[in-house]
Amino acid sequence: MVNRFITRFRETPNNKLIYRGVVTFILLVILIIELARFLSLPKVDATTLYLREQPNDESKIIKTIPHGRHLSIIKSKNNWWYTKYNGLKGWVPSWLVNVDDYDVKTGDKLAQKTIIIDPGHGGGDSGTLSANQKYMEKTYTLQTAKKVAAELRKKHVNVVMTRTDDTYVTLKKRTDMASDYHADLFVSFHFNSDNGYGRANGYGIYNYHKNAVKVADQVADGLDNLPVSNRGVSFGDYYVLRENKRPAILCEMGFMDSSHDLPYIQSSTYQEHVAKDVAKSLDKYFN
Repeated sequence: MVNRFITRFRETPNNKLIYRGVVTFILLVILIIELARFLSLPKVDATTLYLREQPNDESKIIKTIPHGRHLSIIKSKNNWWYTKYNGLKGWVPSWLVNVDDYDVKTGDKLAQKTIIIDPGHGGGDSGTLSANQKYMEKTYTLQTAKKVAAELRKKHVNVVMTRTDDTYVTLKKRTDMASDYHADLFVSFHFNSDNGYGRANGYGIYNYHKNAVKVADQVADGLDNLPVSNRGVSFGDYYVLRENKRPAILCEMGFMDSSHDLPYIQSSTYQEHVAKDVAKSLDKYFN
């Protein structure tokens, strides 16, 4: 049989051999390209993920995607990927795709959430000042908010910050971000003032709408071991709470003009303490 094949090969005209060779080479190149494209597709390292109708965790579940499947990304929005699985199209949370062993059915529910972290003020808006007028609220809201964001990301949360540097963001844009991302929670960080008198101190948590009462209580309870006094939970008629269409709380983490509070506000240790307590409180709330 081998001899017959060799004989036919010798009898094949050279022009046909060249044609077949070119076609074979082209097919091989196409195969290599397709294989490389497939291997470059994101692979689900999580145990399972939900495919949803819309890019938010409140949307209807279409299908459960198992570990090891490669995802062809059609488009993306707010850290969600629109993909196709078993003939069905839907959205998956991109931030959980590569989290080893994460099971969407039994895993930490906090990890499935989108949380907006809002460092108050910024840019030309300094916020409140210390008693000596040297230190600005905007500096410490950003430092604290970044630490809170880092702690939440350790728990695989989809964290979105309204600002990451010393720039001004309008109040409307901040609340719009919560709606655009369909955030599960909006948390704004601030530091209070006693109008320069320095007689008040402590931290307080504020909410406006009823949909944030429980989470405000949970965060306030979780912060009870801080070295500044607990002023409890109060109603706050602030724009970022009042005009927010998503659950929202505002955390006043001390008084800028208090000689007792200011050293803590400026302390990285205190900021880390706040960050860890907030992350733990939100973990309890969502689970």
